[in-house]
Amino acid sequence: MKIAIKNGRVIDSANHLDKITDIAIDAGKILHVGPLPANFHPTKIIDAKNKWVLPGFIDVCCRPQMQHPHGSILHEEALAALKRGITSLCIPPDGEPIVDSSANALRLIQQGSLDLPHLYPMGALTTQLAGDAIADLTALANNGCIAFTNAQKPITDLRMLRYCYDYAASFDLLIVIQPQDAWLANSGIAHEGLMATRLGLPGIPETAETIAVAEHLLLIEQCNVRAHFTCLSSQHALQQIAHAKAQGLKVSADAAMHSLHLTEMDIATFDANCHLYPPLRRVSDRAALVQGFASGALDAICSDHRPLDSIAKLAPFGDTIPGLSAVDTFFSLGLHLVKEKQLALEHLIAAITSRPAEIFNIPGGTLSLGARADICIIDPDTYWVVQEEKLFSKGKNTPFKRWELPGIVTHTLVNGNLVHER
Repeated sequence: MKIAIKNGRVIDSANHLDKITDIAIDAGKILHVGPLPANFHPTKIIDAKNKWVLPGFIDVCCRPQMQHPHGSILHEEALAALKRGITSLCIPPDGEPIVDSSANALRLIQQGSLDLPHLYPMGALTTQLAGDAIADLTALANNGCIAFTNAQKPITDLRMLRYCYDYAASFDLLIVIQPQDAWLANSGIAHEGLMATRLGLPGIPETAETIAVAEHLLLIEQCNVRAHFTCLSSQHALQQIAHAKAQGLKVSADAAMHSLHLTEMDIATFDANCHLYPPLRRVSDRAALVQGFASGALDAICSDHRPLDSIAKLAPFGDTIPGLSAVDTFFSLGLHLVKEKQLALEHLIAAITSRPAEIFNIPGGTLSLGARADICIIDPDTYWVVQEEKLFSKGKNTPFKRWELPGIVTHTLVNGNLVHER
């Protein structure tokens, strides 16, 4: 199908492009960027006047399936993501079943379809994420796994962790790390600070993250493995990553979108939707994470999407399941930071398109000629109020209810197919 997108503000960070122009799409690929060729005769024309035309977003940490009786199913959540401009989902292995075998990797990939985002599984670093036996990483890589992680199950035996990193380095496989020292975190549920003390909640100290980052960085240097840190939450962890990059280590990092907005102060009312992992930290941490994109310490933003129904958040704060439903607010929250002049537009776009594509070697995140036509079109000046009935996700567990946010996705294309039109 031939599609023409006309008169839109085309923003492509991979090519440092930001101008009002047209895009021609044919056979699922970007055919031309600029005034339409005279010999191009589209079967559909999309008028993008006063709108932004962007590469489809890449979410580097999204769990559309929850291992919980009241969780949602992948197909529904993938559709929700699509309607919010997300065309590629990187899915950690700690779903059901755990992605620690080729069969389970293929099973996840095969749940995709032409009208869904691209699904990219991460493979388990150890069998059943148990931390005592290395999974068959090469077989998983050959069957579609883009990276390897033990997700939120820390490998406490550092000798085993070193073996895993040596294995991955031998085949140039990417490791994804969500750093938290299990012993220091213990049974904590909130940042160890003023608010946790006031509310009587067991705390998770910042050092649970920073000590874990330090351990991993030392092993990364020794094993010379490529590694990506996900969902960083603290200023000091960010400083460690920045130092490692300056020393030439092959590391990158992301933060969850909610960590760029919320702090420990947001748990003051015991809102269970603010029970998150890692916990919300200090105001200074939030500010440092936002600034991390300008300094280059942070590379990407993830949603850390964990959809749950209301039952999962009905217990007292500490007894609820941590996580939030995030795909619906993903881009709008980022655009909110841009409009508040806290984050540069080019840094936001790069963090959810070109940089994730580079880090995870995904064929997307750009509007280059010949690239896969994964595109979203945004009305940046229309605002919407976050309400349950306006969320496409089946998970309503968001701490951003009643927030008024900018940005509506009017069109989404995947492989040149128009799969969402508002």
